[in-house]
Amino acid sequence: MKSQAFAPELAKLVKTAPSGDSWLHEVKWDGYRIVATVVDGNVRLWSRNAIEWTDKVPELARAVASLKLDSAQLDGEMIVPTGTGSDFNALQGRLGAENKAPLRYMLFDAPYLQGDDLHALALIERKARLEAVLRKSRSRLLAYSAHQVGNGAALYAQAVKAGWEGIVSKRVDSPYRYGARNGDWVKVKARLSDEFAVVGYTDPEGGRVGVGALMLASRVDDEWIYVGRVGTGFNDELLRTLARQLRPHEVKTPTANVAFMDAATRRKAHWVKPTIVAEVFHQGLGSQHLLRHPSLKAIRADKTPKSLAAEAKRKR
Repeated sequence: MKSQAFAPELAKLVKTAPSGDSWLHEVKWDGYRIVATVVDGNVRLWSRNAIEWTDKVPELARAVASLKLDSAQLDGEMIVPTGTGSDFNALQGRLGAENKAPLRYMLFDAPYLQGDDLHALALIERKARLEAVLRKSRSRLLAYSAHQVGNGAALYAQAVKAGWEGIVSKRVDSPYRYGARNGDWVKVKARLSDEFAVVGYTDPEGGRVGVGALMLASRVDDEWIYVGRVGTGFNDELLRTLARQLRPHEVKTPTANVAFMDAATRRKAHWVKPTIVAEVFHQGLGSQHLLRHPSLKAIRADKTPKSLAAEAKRKR
């Protein structure tokens, strides 16, 4: 087994949880997807886009090392836990050294474990083997992502009531399909959010600092298409940080198709090369092909516009 990152299996977004006992359902943790590789006892952590995170969160690497595994591929989500859920904003603050919130690595799959290639086994069997390993762990930083078989609608209702991000549903008998988004895993969000490239910004007005609003674009047919702007959900520190990050990348002409942008907004816009990904809550697209009621959820340090473009290409 190689020590490089592996491409994690991905989930399709659907509107309702699938029914029947051929599906199991898990909490959709609100954090960063992290995969771990263990080769000859050496642990390395990676983002879903194969960026190494071992040195960024060494405590999690040490926690995985405490399992005393010789070889493994582990799949999970790095979160800041809050009761039965997770807090994405607290996680971002923790990674930015703004707080000391405890991290936790919620593990939900193991396509390779102690010399055994498990990716072709049924998911329910892989999870059983993973749970057996974690049951021996004394680390508070590692946890098994539990599931229930069947009754996904009830778990989704619980997710909405509890304020979770949503649920992930997976075929009980499915193999682990590296990098695939083929429908064996699906996700249902309690509150709709999507990720967009930042292609511009406006100046702050009134007492606001940093930037006014971010111009957002989605990838369609090999080009960025403007879908609206977001100006709520920021704090002053983030606004100042964004101003510092965006200004060096300013360009004179739009880096997206701005056919749906009104003339007044266009006059105010500063255009930038796409370097930042923003995840935004919204209520779908309106009649003008723009986001309805957008509000910033987070700036995704674990993703890039290039990765969004590649993902959009795979979906075609």
